[in-house]
Parts: sequence; structure tokens; C-alpha cells
Amino acid sequence: MASPISKMKETSAITHRQKFEGHTSRIWGVIHLPGGQRIITCSEDGSLRVWNMKSGKQIGEDWRDGDSAVWGIALSPDGKKVASGSDDGAVRLWDIEACKVVTKWTGHTRLVSSVCWSPDGRRVLSGSNDGTARQWDVETMLKPMEHILPSIETGHERVWVVVYSPDTTLIATGGLDGPWTGKPIGSPVKIWDAKTGELVATLKGHTNSMCCLAWTK
Repeated sequence: MASPISKMKETSAITHRQKFEGHTSRIWGVIHLPGGQRIITCSEDGSLRVWNMKSGKQIGEDWRDGDSAVWGIALSPDGKKVASGSDDGAVRLWDIEACKVVTKWTGHTRLVSSVCWSPDGRRVLSGSNDGTARQWDVETMLKPMEHILPSIETGHERVWVVVYSPDTTLIATGGLDGPWTGKPIGSPVKIWDAKTGELVATLKGHTNSMCCLAWTK
């Protein structure tokens, strides 16, 4: 027979510790900042916001660069920058200390739904509803012209998630593999060579669109 303590642990409900209010539309991304005292969120209202974990209050003003909805954010490995993907097809690089955009990469023709940093912090990977995945060279971000590495035509109707392998040699993509009809569409995971953009493997099994991917080490 289970002890009263173990039974209480099994049945106790999980309750929220804090509530963060301010966004005026749906929230699509949340990341913790180093130190564990702050989080950043992004929303369809076009803003990124920094929050105090303890008080639940917003820190400073909204981060904005235009009015486009922000669909995804990712923290750089050194914890100093945030990459974001927006409805206008741009990938933006934000400086956390300055609270502003330091560069903007353009090339996608539809909204950017997913962004990911390479483990070494030298590249940002983005996935878009235009069906492509693109790599951006962070080291050239201060030059007048952005440096764009070859884009990958994935064959997905919409790319909803992209992620680098731990050694940055491979890219995994997932999303929607057909016109949106409201009905399930089998959508495989595709693995690509990050240097050549060539397809390495197709992993089939999911019977609907793909929204999340992660590599094991």
C-alpha cells in the first residue's frame, strides 16, 4: 500500500507560480535568460517582452521593429543575443543589453516560423512558410550587405521547425507537406547536409504536420 506521503505526491495538482500579463495577442515563444531571473516572450502582437520571473512585471519597454507578428525566438549560446522570425519574412538579431535590433536578414518570401542557433553561435538557421530553410552568417552581421549561405528547398509546403545537429554538420526540418486543408497530412522529418544542402535522410512515420524537433547528443 502506498504511503500517505507518496499518495499525496501522486495526486497533488501542479499550480502556476507566476502570471505575466501584457501581450495583446497569442504568445508563440518563451526563453529563459541566463541567471534564471528573466524570461523573454514573443507574440503575434509584434513585440518581444522581457519579464521579471519573481514579480511577474515587464522589464522596460516592448522590443519592436515594425508591426509584424513574431512567430519564434532563440537565444544565442553566449546568452547575449536573440534571433527572431517574423510575419514579414525577416530574421532579426536582437542585442539583449541594448534591447534593440542589431541586424535584419531578408530573403524568405513568407513568414518565418522557426529559428535556431548553431552550437558555436556562428550561424542562425531559419525555417519559413515559403518551404525553405536558410542559414545566416552571424559573423558578417555588421557589414552593409548580409551574407546569405545557400538556402535549402526542403519540399515541405511550410517549414515549421528547423534545428542543427550538435556538431552543426546536419540540419533537421519538419512542417506541413501539402496544402492546408484542415485534414491530417503525413509529414516526414528531413535531414540535410548543412554544408552542401543535400538531402541525407527522410524519416517517415508521423501522420500529421510536424511542430517540434530535437537532437540527442
